[in-house]
Amino acid sequence: MPSRARALCATRKACGLFALLLAGTATAQPTALTIDAIIAVVGREAVLHSDLVVRVEQAKQGGAEAGKALECDLLEDVLYEKLLLEQAKLDSVESDDAQVDAELDRRIRYFVQQIGSEKKLEEFYGKSIAEIKADFRQQVRDQLMVQQMQQRITADVNITPREVKRFYERIPEDSIPLISAEVEHAVILRVPKPSEDEDRRVRRKIEEHREAVVNGTKEFCTIAILYSEDPGSAKDCGELGMVPPGVMVPEFDAVAASLKEGEVSQVFKTQYGWHFMQLIERRGEQYNARHVLMRPVVTPADLNGARVLLDSVRTEILAGRLTFEKAAVEYSDDEESRGQNGILIEPNDNSTRWAIGELEQQTFFVLDKLKPGEIGEPQLVVQPDGMKAYRLLKLISRTEPHRANLKEDYRLIQQAAEGKQRSELIDRWINEHIGSIYVRVDDDHLSCPFKYTWVTPVTGQ
Repeated sequence: MPSRARALCATRKACGLFALLLAGTATAQPTALTIDAIIAVVGREAVLHSDLVVRVEQAKQGGAEAGKALECDLLEDVLYEKLLLEQAKLDSVESDDAQVDAELDRRIRYFVQQIGSEKKLEEFYGKSIAEIKADFRQQVRDQLMVQQMQQRITADVNITPREVKRFYERIPEDSIPLISAEVEHAVILRVPKPSEDEDRRVRRKIEEHREAVVNGTKEFCTIAILYSEDPGSAKDCGELGMVPPGVMVPEFDAVAASLKEGEVSQVFKTQYGWHFMQLIERRGEQYNARHVLMRPVVTPADLNGARVLLDSVRTEILAGRLTFEKAAVEYSDDEESRGQNGILIEPNDNSTRWAIGELEQQTFFVLDKLKPGEIGEPQLVVQPDGMKAYRLLKLISRTEPHRANLKEDYRLIQQAAEGKQRSELIDRWINEHIGSIYVRVDDDHLSCPFKYTWVTPVTGQ
């Protein structure tokens, strides 16, 4: 894979939240022998030694051979991204808050799934989800700006079927990639809702706690530690720390925006349950608040109701009275797949095809027993937040391991052909812009065999 293409893959996949977590781990625990330093500058963008260390560690975990060559290669990737970021700022390219929020949420969900739960992710990083988002908001914003700038550069990529065929025919036979077994699948997820009586009970209870705080008979801190069901903040008296708008759910931000410092809100509801908060401090758009969260309890009967509903939906589909696609839109609680008629999109490649080896275990065991077009029985699953739910899985298609070919893998080959064309456009753009932006590389890396002439040697020095 060309260096530029690999860099962009890293930005989207390996350089996602987990990369940021690694960066936080690397910089949060310095030793007497490790001093961070600026190793390169592109325009107004500095490259820190820690930035490169994180990338090297990622590459090693992915099987790359450590050494000076790897370090030089990855440094050039960083220089390229900084060049894009500098040009984006010169061209006033911006990522709006909604884009940043959506990307942060997507990455949090992905890595919560990988690590097991939000609580485990918070324990791993030593911070609440809100604090993690706040810490890495600017990095994610920069990454989105880099992607937007790159999209501008490669906007003219337009490849025809004839060019795809010609590209494929020019690949040496022994270089045609082996495609692993893949599946396409869809889901209908049903998250059980607590009963109205339970919802009212929890609201009455949290109203009592709020009244005790407002009347001064109990301290906010005591209520939060004893009763709040937000594990990330309860131990800190419910305090969240300074957060910008967009880190919390919209309802939470709206209540915070309406409060004066020291004021206690009314009880309000979000997707997580019932809350009340007290605004501690406001600095510009950012705010610090403490809150108490209480969740209505989902009973076994509520959970069974979700199973019964999905069992009925499956019966209707099998009888031909309902399609899976329509049922997904009408009944599924999975926001991301519902808009795709239940089809699950592989997040790293934005594809409907999933390598079997990358499926989580529960999904694999269900799909492995199905034929294309079949639907499994309702299956109990534990969500990233620890809540239980039921789901139906449908196997849409399955491909066996094979050498890439135009019939089964046209989209993959088309992407590779487009990638080659993008790489050529990027090469041209870098060569046109590299001389107009100030670039400095420290002495330790000047000897790197870079593909591009980042620093022009000065004679007489």
